[in-house]
Amino acid sequence: MKWKRNMEPVDFSSLHGILLEDSDGNIQPMDQPYFKAEKIASGTWQVLSDGDYTYVLEGEDELICIDGGCGAGNIRAFCQSLSDKPLYRLLNTHNHFDHTASNYLFDAVYMSEKCYKERCRPFADFAGIEFPDDYPVVFLKDGDVVNLKGRELEVYQVEEHCMGSLQFLDRKNRILFCGDELNGNFFDSRISVEYSFRNVQRWLSFRDSYDLLCAGNGIHDASYVERYYDTLKYILEGHQDEGEEYYKPYEDRIPNVTSKDGKPVRARRSPNMEFVADGLREKGMEKHLDVTDGCGCFCFLRKLTPDGQFDRQLERNDCRVCYYLNRIWDKN
Repeated sequence: MKWKRNMEPVDFSSLHGILLEDSDGNIQPMDQPYFKAEKIASGTWQVLSDGDYTYVLEGEDELICIDGGCGAGNIRAFCQSLSDKPLYRLLNTHNHFDHTASNYLFDAVYMSEKCYKERCRPFADFAGIEFPDDYPVVFLKDGDVVNLKGRELEVYQVEEHCMGSLQFLDRKNRILFCGDELNGNFFDSRISVEYSFRNVQRWLSFRDSYDLLCAGNGIHDASYVERYYDTLKYILEGHQDEGEEYYKPYEDRIPNVTSKDGKPVRARRSPNMEFVADGLREKGMEKHLDVTDGCGCFCFLRKLTPDGQFDRQLERNDCRVCYYLNRIWDKN
């Protein structure tokens, strides 16, 4: 499928047999458009479709979107309805499909060069659906500034959740748009605790410039940056063995019912993690699922890596940090 300006949304009809439930209990097929906006600051909206949240920022003469989710329909047209100012550009925090599926709906997409190659790798549910991948792309790097008139966005490239991840600092409204790098529910140290500690130090270095974290999974108080810093520092000071092996992880919302009219029901926005539970069972790791009533979740995805049996979770400072016991320090 060739990209063209102002093209129509791709056909999601093959997903009609999967149902999505929102937080109010409303259930509808996955191929039906769904959009819900909430104003969170001056000229700033959080938009729910499916996949992670989209954020809409209003400048003096245009709108810009950050991430586009992976829901059916035309999220660009919906976001355009929030203001009479034109909307042309989309910024990607990283290249996971619940952030990039709707890229083709915009005239230009901004991302890290590291994210370009994997920007169109769909989740399993979307197999067989063709998404355009030849839309115009502009590469951003650490230290760049996105010229949204009246509220410039400073670009930080701090890579934790995904290589090439970008965060966008809006000093005017004191918001850090951070994708999946900084959540208030848990911090996932994927490379080493030492590496994560340096990343959090970087975010802490300009902490006086933001009060809110607008993340892929929601909005969180920026004080989590200090909490993660203290907890990671505590682990590095010789307390790595205090983390639990069989822990109650952070879980995205699950639906109130698992099926309706013979069709599976999933929670809107939350990723489908059934494959994680299946993978743990195949490896004889059912004991981990005892704390989640058999549900898979993102935090358990790490257990399926070759050395996943060494991962732990430490709860401290009213936050939780997931880490690998055998990845405390960087390897030389």
